Amino acid sequence: MDEQTPEKKRTEPAPVLPPAYQPSMAPAPAPVPIGPGERQAMAPGPAPVPLGPGEIPASVALNPAEILAIAPATMPAFLPASGQIALPAGTQPKDPPLEQMHNLLRTARTIAVVGASDKPGKPSHRVTFYLMHAGFEVYPVNPTFKELGGRPAYPDLRSIPVKIDIVDIFRRPEQVLPVVEEAIAVGAKAVWMQEGIVNEEAASRARAAGLSVVMDRCVMKEHRKLAGAVP
Repeated sequence: MDEQTPEKKRTEPAPVLPPAYQPSMAPAPAPVPIGPGERQAMAPGPAPVPLGPGEIPASVALNPAEILAIAPATMPAFLPASGQIALPAGTQPKDPPLEQMHNLLRTARTIAVVGASDKPGKPSHRVTFYLMHAGFEVYPVNPTFKELGGRPAYPDLRSIPVKIDIVDIFRRPEQVLPVVEEAIAVGAKAVWMQEGIVNEEAASRARAAGLSVVMDRCVMKEHRKLAGAVP
């Protein structure tokens, strides 16, 4: 048999697709970095309506129990500068009962009058002399004079050589706290702020230290009530 020469395989060229059918191999554009404070462009939406305290978006449906559960909490107790916890917010401190105030005056023997005056006609002068005549051991506290009514005067509570039962205060409200701090330091039993004098922070500080507190009361008037109430 004649030796046959094998035919060479013909290679068909790959079909060329029109441009519309060629897959795009171009790399996607790199994202543009966004700087601080910039935002991606978005279609503007309606501006949100700010909600007040305790309000709930209209789209959220809650039953009454859930609404109560997320109601805003009550205000915390006020913390004075001294760091002592004061009364809960909205609670006004009450004066001691009348009997407690009178018992304080019955048992007190020593009274320091802070802000005592040597000028007749001044309320602090009148009250100081009333307490002297009522039988109390009165210690005027005022650095501007040395004696009052035959009693030695002292520049501050720490200078008084005896333990004080009541510190009677004639000072503007914003000047009361240092006096109360000093009364605590010397171991006084009570602080008494005269009529028109109220300082909640100082009162809270005194109560926290175990002192009795009277505010916006005249010690002379209360003693007169006591004198008229007992035989």
